[in-house]
Amino acid sequence: MMLCLPRLCISTFALCLLAASTSVAADSAVGPLMKLFQSGRLPVERQPAVVEMICKRGNADDLAVVFGKVLEPQGFSPELRLNALTWLTDAAVTRKVQPSGDLGRLADLVVGETAAAHPELQRRGIALASVWKVAAVAPALQQLAIDGKTPVELRQVAIEGLVTIGDPGSQKTLAQLATPDQPLEIRMLATAGLVQFDVDAAAQAGAAILKAATPRTNPAPLLDAFFQQKDGSDVLAKAVAATPPPGDVAKVALRYMFSVGRSDAALSNALGDAAGIAANPEPPSQMEIAELVVEVEGKGDAARGEAIFRRQDISCMKCHSVSRAGGQIGPDLSAVGGSSPTDYILNSILNPNLAVKEQYVTKVFELSSGKVLTGVVIDRDEVRVNLRDVTGETIAIPTADIEDEIEGKSLMPQGLTKFLTHDELVDLARFVSELGKPGAYGINKALTVQRWRMLAAPPKELTQDVPHLEHVRQFLVGSEPKAWTPVYSQVSGTLPLAELRGENGPTIVILKGEIDVRTAGDVAVKITSSVPVHSWVDAEAFETKTQYSVPLTAGRHAVYLRVPVGTEGNPELRVEFSAPETSSAKFEVVGGA
Repeated sequence: MMLCLPRLCISTFALCLLAASTSVAADSAVGPLMKLFQSGRLPVERQPAVVEMICKRGNADDLAVVFGKVLEPQGFSPELRLNALTWLTDAAVTRKVQPSGDLGRLADLVVGETAAAHPELQRRGIALASVWKVAAVAPALQQLAIDGKTPVELRQVAIEGLVTIGDPGSQKTLAQLATPDQPLEIRMLATAGLVQFDVDAAAQAGAAILKAATPRTNPAPLLDAFFQQKDGSDVLAKAVAATPPPGDVAKVALRYMFSVGRSDAALSNALGDAAGIAANPEPPSQMEIAELVVEVEGKGDAARGEAIFRRQDISCMKCHSVSRAGGQIGPDLSAVGGSSPTDYILNSILNPNLAVKEQYVTKVFELSSGKVLTGVVIDRDEVRVNLRDVTGETIAIPTADIEDEIEGKSLMPQGLTKFLTHDELVDLARFVSELGKPGAYGINKALTVQRWRMLAAPPKELTQDVPHLEHVRQFLVGSEPKAWTPVYSQVSGTLPLAELRGENGPTIVILKGEIDVRTAGDVAVKITSSVPVHSWVDAEAFETKTQYSVPLTAGRHAVYLRVPVGTEGNPELRVEFSAPETSSAKFEVVGGA
């Protein structure tokens, strides 16, 4: 929400001051703002807008003042302190500007009492130290990365910091962490970091990791690092061919490759040989497409096809959205069946490079660092290019770092359906061809939760028994986005809970759905479930009620559910919002990836 002065918005106020900056402080683009900021007369509620503007346009001395405030325990509110670290990071990345003075003081936020008491402050401090390449902080990061008692997530952030700083000591630590005596997850992260410094050595280590992996190992961090390095996948392919992984591990790696839009020939062939399958099949002829059309329309089963569409190994929902939920890399498919013939749909699935709509054409950027990034350009200006990759993440690329830019292929690679049987392909195409048509797969106009978030590692306080409000506030309200993984309802709005069971059969999951309220008022919640659930809206408990109304202010709100998924059967869940007749509330259910 934008904070406003009487008759004058704070951002407009800031710009008015900046317009006079040349006469007030010729060496600073934010001279008047700096005077206001340092005067002590700036109201607390206006500080965020002013600090953000200083970070976006200020010089090194201006940023030094903000940095000094960040280091003071009471210099900023906790929220502004975190935001200021993010804005300082953005200034370094996009404008190549960092504070003047001693940057080594940042170590106070990385290790020590302050860091231990404020994990998120520590994480953002590490990210900033990495971007600034503060060598004085590298020993602290090395200590965090090597210490086996450091939480895995923090070790990952520390390793990422060492990669960015990249001094000899940091590289030595990465090599130490890539050895077989380390946990496989840490070996993978360290090896991914080594790719930037010694791609040949990293490829040997990477092949060894894949050989030691199991089909349950997620190869994403390792493979992504080679994909983002020029010629990286070719170098890894040679190492994999010499030291092939187990067949099932090779299949998992191939599936991941295809799911992120990569079909690099050398690596596909090496993994395909190890898996015992052909990696890059030829696209079908139009005669074969015509024969498939007859099968799809005559024998295809849309219900089975929806289950295939939702499978993680096929990754359709990573790129495409249906009923307001799913990825935003490829076209929204909610109405595709109502506007496209079956042969077009089959061609799009089996030969995705045949016709790519302009807004989904990918760009490949080669950076001065040697990195190669691929995705769809969201927007660009003279300072940066905002790129959305296949995972849905938005990456800001400084234009000054771009060495070359070329047009890429579709992010949906040819060959992704190789993991389907013929009948599964027929069912999948039938499902897609029914989307948007009147009936079970038409446009869902109900205000149901389509995009859920599931807590990846719920603490025992939430699963062993029904949590009290203090635990809800502690573990759910304000939790980090990275703590949650996306899950999606079916077109109808129903979430199949059996899909949420892991290998060890978790019996309790924690889900979060969100609504964005534009106009305050009462909102009705209707929970339809085949199992008893407990719900909270923000931090207000509604226990096992299945229908209730709650007054909500403008802004984003969350409904949290504690759901028993059991170990057998097919339990289902559906949550729908509405505005009672007497309510003035206007809202949208949050969708997307």
